[in-house]
Amino acid sequence: MVPTAAAVFGLTCQWNQGAMNISWAPQPSSDYYEVQLAVNATAEPFVVHSTAGASVVVDSLLPSKKYYVSLRTHAASTPSLGPGTWGQPAGRVVCESGADVVPQKRKFARADTKLLEVMRESEYTYDVDYLMNHNSGTILADAAFASLASGTPDNKSMFNITFYNATFTLYCVEMLKVNVPDTFSTGGNSSYSDYMSCNDNHNATDPQCMCDNWIDRVISKTNPDKACHNPDGSKCGFESGLSNCTCTCSQESLDNSNKYIGMMPVYMDFTSDEYYGQWFSHPKPTECDDDEEVGAARADGSVCTWKRHREARIVKGWQVLQSGFNTSASKTITPALAKQNADAFYKSFALAPMQPWGCEDTVSVLV
Repeated sequence: MVPTAAAVFGLTCQWNQGAMNISWAPQPSSDYYEVQLAVNATAEPFVVHSTAGASVVVDSLLPSKKYYVSLRTHAASTPSLGPGTWGQPAGRVVCESGADVVPQKRKFARADTKLLEVMRESEYTYDVDYLMNHNSGTILADAAFASLASGTPDNKSMFNITFYNATFTLYCVEMLKVNVPDTFSTGGNSSYSDYMSCNDNHNATDPQCMCDNWIDRVISKTNPDKACHNPDGSKCGFESGLSNCTCTCSQESLDNSNKYIGMMPVYMDFTSDEYYGQWFSHPKPTECDDDEEVGAARADGSVCTWKRHREARIVKGWQVLQSGFNTSASKTITPALAKQNADAFYKSFALAPMQPWGCEDTVSVLV
């Protein structure tokens, strides 16, 4: 056993049986915690572990390496895990892994659940903003979208962040297997509910999800004219502006989308049938707590249907640029460029000094 400890919020770390045990004193007025690991005292974190408890076990480290550990505390009773709900990370504690590293425990789904690897670009913040009432996507789909928004990496986007400093987080989600009939956004895939557009309510501290908007319907090649109209009843479009465009969904669709992860296919180029992957919506009401198993029934009659694994990997936009991300796209995207930029994300995530990432029964392509 190789103990290393220092006190910041009572933050301590101890190496035991091939894993790092990190603990701290519960903080008044805090209900959730984020443990950050970095390669030195000033570097950006490359991985986070989140929990409602006062300790985590990190079993994905490399042998005989120093890690700089800090803690971020979440304000109790705030409505999300997004911007405006966290304190600043505490000063970093140096923790050293031992030589007796054991292979990380693989993530497995049950017979009635499945694993889903998703990436999210944080919006209106450069910190990790998590998944509740947020959208995410497969790496290829998000890389295609980022390709259209990164032509000037130092300029702020519609989400009030620059691509250069943007935070991209890779999650492993366990979700309940379901059969949702009569969806309109999923391309006929009944394993998901209809996709909802999230964090478009001008309050990133309390993001909401709503019936998917006109632009998301266009990207998914779902005919927007059936459900989206301006106040005068005319069709929505770029020419008429989208600020007053309203899309409507059936109550049944909204009810299912607030229970189960929603999905839409991503085509990106409105004039092409090139398929780039999927985008997802993650309803806050049915996210499982730390102590809940996916599918657990609650006292109020609801069921938790999806859960983030505690560990998530992080890269910044500048790291992706260094890994070969191509910023030459403007209004159109090609499959070759999208793949090049997805590969830049994979390469960047794989640079973390950690054991290989996995969100399947087999080792991920990040190896």
